[in-house]
Amino acid sequence: MSPALRQITIDVQKVGGINLGQGVCQLPVPPIVLEKAAEAAQNGTNRYTNPRGLLALREAVSEKARSFNRIADCDPEQNVLITCGATGAFEAVCAALLDPGDEVAIFEPYYPYHLQALRRYQADVRFVVQRPPHWEVDFDAVRKAVSPRTKLLLLNTPGNPTGKVFTRTELEMIAETLSHSDCFLVTDEIYEYMTFDGKEHVSPASVESLQDRTITISGHSKTFAITGWRIGYAIAPSWIAERMAAFLDAVYVCAPAPLQQAVADGIRLLGSEFYEQLRNQYQTKRDRFGEGLREAGMEPLVPEGAYYMLGSFEGVFPDLNADEFVRHMIQSCGVGAVPPCDFVRDDAAEKWVRFCLAVEDSVLEQALRRLLHLTTKGAVTV
Repeated sequence: MSPALRQITIDVQKVGGINLGQGVCQLPVPPIVLEKAAEAAQNGTNRYTNPRGLLALREAVSEKARSFNRIADCDPEQNVLITCGATGAFEAVCAALLDPGDEVAIFEPYYPYHLQALRRYQADVRFVVQRPPHWEVDFDAVRKAVSPRTKLLLLNTPGNPTGKVFTRTELEMIAETLSHSDCFLVTDEIYEYMTFDGKEHVSPASVESLQDRTITISGHSKTFAITGWRIGYAIAPSWIAERMAAFLDAVYVCAPAPLQQAVADGIRLLGSEFYEQLRNQYQTKRDRFGEGLREAGMEPLVPEGAYYMLGSFEGVFPDLNADEFVRHMIQSCGVGAVPPCDFVRDDAAEKWVRFCLAVEDSVLEQALRRLLHLTTKGAVTV
């Protein structure tokens, strides 16, 4: 958790408010997943697993990656690793591939953990800026950011915080850019089942010209609402997977064994209806929250995927910067959101904040009522 988000969480708790800042899914866990976790623990799946993860989960991830993601090279013995969350997977990528001073290109706005990890490994980070409201890719900027010294290009699709979903055409153009380099593509796809308006989630590793240079990171933390279980995975070329496995063995040993089994069972037992319902649920939340922000005089930057929404407050509080607006919002109506300082380097001119929509509909409605009251009548009694 970033310092800004940690403080927001504390401030919201002090006033007994509604925290739409932290990206923790607060919706129910699928009952079958909970049942299988208890069953696995009761049946004795409580010991260390292989550092690469429980074979049952690696096989489930491999089957899912072939059918849903269209990733061909995902052998459960050679290419798949189970990690302590998607963050653990990215940590292993950095440990396996980066030396101090290596260049890494990332898209901005970025997920703050990615940047924090890269700085820990002393990477020379280059930024490819995307502009609202549609966050199109500037391929001239990508070409400038990728030099002969660039080790990794990192992207997040669907994106946090933007909700940007990279298209196949964009990924093919990225492939063309990387074809003249030795750069690997690292892709975080943790929100892969949350795409809206008919948008297709395209895994970069499914693009033929990217297969041999892509490391895919994902997990079911958001999909199954089990962020605290810390079960993620990576799919990588075998020689990279071997390096990552050595790091995982030395640092994490393994992810929780019975929870690995429960996720494996969840992947195999929950069919297409579950994922379709999940997608529709979040699109409904997105549409309702966007409507509510407009009623409150704020302009939503409508996401194509994930479970966040950026809202511009410039029309209602033009004289406040983002940090001031967040403090005012928490103190006056008890609703928390994240300012752009977590996602961009220079937030001085940004007039938006990030709301998390992964809460019950009744909580979203209460938050919208408070925001409407704040922007039309002033402070709310929290």
